[in-house]
Amino acid sequence: MESKKLLWSDEFDGVVNSAPRADYWNFDIGDGSEVGIPGWGNQEREWYLPEQARINGESQLVITAERNLNSELYPAYYGEPAEWVSSKLTTKDKVEVLYGLIEARVKIPTGAGTWPAFWMLGNNLVEDTWPICGEIDILEVRGRDPGNLVATLHGPGYFGEHGCGKEWRTPVSMNDDFHTFGIEWLPDSITWLFDGKPFSRKIKADVAPNEWVFDHPFYIITNLAMGGGFTGEIDPNLNKAEMLIEYIRVYSVDGVGEVFIKI
Repeated sequence: MESKKLLWSDEFDGVVNSAPRADYWNFDIGDGSEVGIPGWGNQEREWYLPEQARINGESQLVITAERNLNSELYPAYYGEPAEWVSSKLTTKDKVEVLYGLIEARVKIPTGAGTWPAFWMLGNNLVEDTWPICGEIDILEVRGRDPGNLVATLHGPGYFGEHGCGKEWRTPVSMNDDFHTFGIEWLPDSITWLFDGKPFSRKIKADVAPNEWVFDHPFYIITNLAMGGGFTGEIDPNLNKAEMLIEYIRVYSVDGVGEVFIKI
């Protein structure tokens, strides 16, 4: 029997329409052009804004993607105003994690073209760039197929469409209710869990002869993207989509796991 100890969490308590905690979360803003990756490297169609992520007063964070109705705002990389606005939150330089159980309870959005994600990047991103820093995708779903969960590692020699991962058919549709998505991250292995049950495991040998880059602190990211190469075309009749998050929690497992509060 494993022993778990809660190290850090955000339960998204707060009054209606309040922002998530500033001591935990940053916001990426725009379409990626300002950081040299237009479309966030994936041909995405959204423009990220802080105000699209708000607490609903029921201990839930709501990330809302909506069609941009203002033709004078948010000039996107594709030469016209961004088609959508949404939000992307990160704990970069605020909360970092090394090993342990990392999980989120999420109700994914409904609609073809939505792309909800809960994932992590190595804290050495600036120095070593992507994918050398490492990326752990805990939850990715293509909106057109809410019964297919994508769980992937990206690193040097195994990234993008050649990532080391698994696509798994969930026993229920993930947009019908809240479900818990997590990883048990230990030295030399990462196991993905859906509602507490493991469905995929990767070890160093799975990326060999490439380097295993998952032995240093990572930070947490959650976002709702729209369109792009991963999820495909957006339903032309879709005008709004919501990703709801009840909590994000980090535990140690049998004493293994650390959280670093940076500010």
